[in-house]
Amino acid sequence: MNRLLGVLLVGFICVLVSCGSPDEPSKKSKELPPPKKEIKKVTTTSKQNDKKPMSASTGASPAELAKAKEIIAGVTEKAIAAVDAKKKFKMFCTTCHGITGDLNVNGAKDLTQSKISLEESVAQIYHGKGLMTPFKGILNDEEIVAVSKYIVKLRK
Repeated sequence: MNRLLGVLLVGFICVLVSCGSPDEPSKKSKELPPPKKEIKKVTTTSKQNDKKPMSASTGASPAELAKAKEIIAGVTEKAIAAVDAKKKFKMFCTTCHGITGDLNVNGAKDLTQSKISLEESVAQIYHGKGLMTPFKGILNDEEIVAVSKYIVKLRK
């Protein structure tokens, strides 16, 4: 019995020491500086001017659009139909776009107002854009095309 009380007392002391007193702020809050907002200045160099223009609506490069066309050509309608695109959309897209596509969180675009082509949509999902995650290693080609086609259904 005394041994059990001793173990409990030592455990209690360990918890108190690791938590600290309520009047004293934690060491982590002292060590971390407040987050700073970064402002990136975009400059144009002659090297950037030599590149081909990007798509006006998505900012996708010609190489990204070519990859999107390759992905679309490489999947069959049967494989696309086998994907539960609504489920994939709910799993990966609703956090920022919302269930109906118009949530607009973290700079996400309103998908109900989107006018981009299927190729641009596939390129954006595959390569990502801004804060949007590139899904090339997360979803397979059939899933990316299926979600892109599902997004068309969300448009008003």
